[in-house]
Amino acid sequence: MASSYQSSPMASNYKIHRKSVINGTKVFQQTQVVVVVVPFPAQGHLNQLLHLSRLILTYNIPIHFVGTTTHNRQAIVRVQGWDPKSISNIHIHDFKVPPFVSPPPNPNSKSKFPSHLFPSFQASSNLREHVATLLQSLSSVAKRVVVIYDSLMASVVQDAIHINNCESYTFHSVSAFTMFLYFWDVMEKLSQNEENLYLKRHLVKSSIIPEVPSL
Repeated sequence: MASSYQSSPMASNYKIHRKSVINGTKVFQQTQVVVVVVPFPAQGHLNQLLHLSRLILTYNIPIHFVGTTTHNRQAIVRVQGWDPKSISNIHIHDFKVPPFVSPPPNPNSKSKFPSHLFPSFQASSNLREHVATLLQSLSSVAKRVVVIYDSLMASVVQDAIHINNCESYTFHSVSAFTMFLYFWDVMEKLSQNEENLYLKRHLVKSSIIPEVPSL
């Protein structure tokens, strides 16, 4: 994959030029930065990272948007205000995952969590190998590879730490205030039990929703 990628027309997109002024003369300095975006396969998560990608594109930084074929198609069709397919600097990677069931929602369920979508969430864990291969490929043609991943997709991007010129950042799809309340609630519960003081110091997280890993 690396060799075919380097020979593709996309490789030229990584030679981004930044203009600066030195002693009154305009100088173009070459930088090589690419951003890989890994969203969680739910519409509210996909949409946020797709719009974040648009903001990053305004800095002429190439974007690689990673997901399953089904979820990427849904995100692009539903996006409003712009057409990702019309922008050459965003590359949508449609990766195949094993088939998964898609049952209808249960209107009588006691939980508000959309558990009928859980099979698709589980299927997204199969993206790890695809993402690792993509990062290795990009790292050979870019000076810096920046990974922005949904907090629920940490397991998919875990191989990024093995790439020297790759750095990763977590994107939380909820507000900072919500995250504060979440951690505050966890710490308060731990403080009520003296046996868990050691765990409190090491910030052990508990899950709000049993079906989904912790935020």
